[in-house]
Amino acid sequence: MKHDDTKIIKINLSLFFTWDVSLSLWKEKGLLQREIKYYKALAKEGINVTFLTWGDELDLEIAKDLQNINIIPLYTKIPYFKSKVLRALLSIFVPWIIRDTLKTSDIIKTNQMWGGWCAVFSKFISKKPLIIRTGFELYNFTIRQGHGFLRKMFIWFISKITYKSADIIYLATKEDVNFVADKFKISKDKMFIRPNWIDTVLFKPLDIPKKDNHILFVGRLTEQKNLPVLIRAIADTPWTLDIVGDGEQREKLEQFAKNTNSNVNFLGTFSNDVLPEIYNSYHVFVLPSIYEGNPKTLLEAMACGCAVLGSNVDGIKSVIQNNKTGIVCEPTIERMRQSIELLLSDMELRNRLGNVARNQINKTQTLEKLVDKELRDYKMILKKNGN
Repeated sequence: MKHDDTKIIKINLSLFFTWDVSLSLWKEKGLLQREIKYYKALAKEGINVTFLTWGDELDLEIAKDLQNINIIPLYTKIPYFKSKVLRALLSIFVPWIIRDTLKTSDIIKTNQMWGGWCAVFSKFISKKPLIIRTGFELYNFTIRQGHGFLRKMFIWFISKITYKSADIIYLATKEDVNFVADKFKISKDKMFIRPNWIDTVLFKPLDIPKKDNHILFVGRLTEQKNLPVLIRAIADTPWTLDIVGDGEQREKLEQFAKNTNSNVNFLGTFSNDVLPEIYNSYHVFVLPSIYEGNPKTLLEAMACGCAVLGSNVDGIKSVIQNNKTGIVCEPTIERMRQSIELLLSDMELRNRLGNVARNQINKTQTLEKLVDKELRDYKMILKKNGN
């Protein structure tokens, strides 16, 4: 295989989806166009991309609209059982079932850590280099979510084996790199910070009217997002919180908002293509989470020029430069209320923070910059493996 400094040609990339995630699930959640855009960009650079999805014939139907990307729905190769345990056990045999595909691959990659065991077995079968991508550090999240001992040990074990087997590891933040080095004794030499990318052509400031005295949250409605604190922070104020997203806490949060006399609108979910107009309808975006990885919604809001407010926790404070690209505060009711009041009352501050935030995303996290870095990684990994 021949390479030069300007272009990569005829590289076959096999991407394992997160276990039990399919194209149809991406489409259902409104993520399909966003998620495939990155790999379409790689395909334009000469990368022959194959998606190994945990879908069935429905994925093949969806794939008809995808150009330059091959699809292998794995549940057309193995039976689908209702039991998650049985599905997980059966997934171990997938690398042997698709070994002909693996033989023609040059690089194997994961979309997330969960399900990484398939990629590890595939590497040992095919002897091809392996890239592990983590949008968030799974073991760290498992600890923070308070899961039981057995689950934590299982996640630690699969993470350890997967990291150890990888040729390159993509982590979203410096904090994740330090965590993996400490908890799994992995060399930092093979770890690279690759944050989430943003399509800054789609996510950009728009000249549309903004809602006065409204603030925006976009994300999953889970305990991690710490929404009761934000809802309490706007209680008995003239402000309205508009929530875009869904999750297991929705009903509980709706009742909580009523009980606290807080003006909250639960707007549901929207496709990714609609989100830029939503972000641009607000002066202020708030993310009150108790922990994060590299939150895509925060980055999207910054790209749209919103003034952003985030809690002073890992994953947020590494994105927001306090008083420069946004405001970082402790995730308490009083500090959230004070910070919201500051942003809503100071138009000059909002505009300055929003402009600098947009510039930061343009400098570091555009689709083009991340694709270029990944192409360089391909060159490096193939050269190291003698290709």
